[in-house]
Amino acid sequence: MVLKGDSDVNDDGVADDKKLVEVVYKPTVTNENRRCLLKTDEGGAKEGACWFLHWAAITADIPLFAAGVGMSWTSPVIPKFHGEENPFDHVVSTTEEAWIAAFTPLGSAIGPLAAGYCADKLGRKKALLFLALPMIAGFLILAGARNVGLYYFARFLLGLGSGSAFAVVPMYVSEISQAYNRGKYGSAMGVLITLGIIYPFSIGPHLSIPIYSLTCAVPLIIFIVVFATFMPESPYYLIAQGNFDGADKGLKKLRKRGTDVRTEMADIKEVVDQEKQNTAGVKDLFASPAGRRALYISLGLVALQQFAGINPLLSFMKTIYEAAGSTIPPNICTIITGSVQVLSNTACIFMVERMGRKILLQICCIFCFLSMTVLGIYFFLKENQYDVEPVFWLPITCLIVYMLVFSFGLGPLPWTVMGEIFPSNVKGIASAMTSTTSFITACLVTFLFPILSEVLGMAGGFWLFAFFCFIGYFFVHYVLFETKGKTLGEIQKFLQRVNKS
Repeated sequence: MVLKGDSDVNDDGVADDKKLVEVVYKPTVTNENRRCLLKTDEGGAKEGACWFLHWAAITADIPLFAAGVGMSWTSPVIPKFHGEENPFDHVVSTTEEAWIAAFTPLGSAIGPLAAGYCADKLGRKKALLFLALPMIAGFLILAGARNVGLYYFARFLLGLGSGSAFAVVPMYVSEISQAYNRGKYGSAMGVLITLGIIYPFSIGPHLSIPIYSLTCAVPLIIFIVVFATFMPESPYYLIAQGNFDGADKGLKKLRKRGTDVRTEMADIKEVVDQEKQNTAGVKDLFASPAGRRALYISLGLVALQQFAGINPLLSFMKTIYEAAGSTIPPNICTIITGSVQVLSNTACIFMVERMGRKILLQICCIFCFLSMTVLGIYFFLKENQYDVEPVFWLPITCLIVYMLVFSFGLGPLPWTVMGEIFPSNVKGIASAMTSTTSFITACLVTFLFPILSEVLGMAGGFWLFAFFCFIGYFFVHYVLFETKGKTLGEIQKFLQRVNKS
């Protein structure tokens, strides 16, 4: 198939002769196709939602579900190290607990380096299938491990797969989506992550460590079978490889039946051709003013995401609730908090295309700052022997507020933005660099939190998280631009225009 020039479509859905899209295939435009066009609020037209696109996006998000499980896997397990279910022949120290929690973000920092290369060289689909394998291996090892070293190794494998998922899944989802629903599908990634996070809270305390770990591997096995069998490759990747027939076939599966994909094919090819004029490499990413600006935005958002404290809170949530001395059972607190995350991520799906990425992130920074500040005050009073029993509800309230706003802001949106703002020819490299930065930061923060909490008290750690949320508000306000409603090509043109002005 050969695509040339720009395309224009008249009211009858037929290509305008003045701007011809020359194609070998000649798809017809039927009345059914015209009925698939839905009017937007602006009076334009857009294709109706396709059930297969929903299925493809949700299936692609399953590795992120497993990544969420890996984040909070330690929360119900670490308390068991100090009881009869301890699988080791010694009492686990605070440092060992910190490493068990931190090895997953450490592996996540390395995973994107290989995942970005695989996504660019082998394709998004194969990369997604390969990244599930180390995660499955990690859960299987945790099911049978009896020494701390194997726990470190298994948690590291989980991190390799999780980091790869955070690099490749946003890339794939953004490239199969359309401009008007890309934010919705990007936010749906956050729902799957939080469903994964709540999974250990819900069943971990009630199962033995081996059975619990085995159940964590089941969704990934299902993912490999379903995704390999039914899901298409990214049309952006296929067009970049010159496989126009494959891209045409994939787009027709991802759009409503009878939809004419010629215009979308031409738009994708135009974007890919423009990006192919530049060689794809780290040097070229930094050489382009637009690429540098996109990288600064993406790195800043994921660093803010981690310095806001999400990983330590997830890894040690049950421990935090126990230290708070609340009369509400810690298991109930963690389930309530996780459920709030799921609900808020679901709400984000409906809000992100209405309110936009920027305003949601600003709201998130404000309320995360307030909740961490108040939580720090609570622990400061408790550590200094003040009576905090009358406000026993305060820790869970603060963490519910934190999780609520984090899950519709700093949780999913940095990954959504990352999938939007990089040119496709360097998207794999840029996504790898962004994800690596995120998980190096996560490893540092997760490892230091329990140690600093012993030395300085928990109040100091929470106030540090509040400080970064405060700084993050101004970063979002002055650096981030709104990507809502823009096609990937329009975002690149905007970045180039901003740097020229």
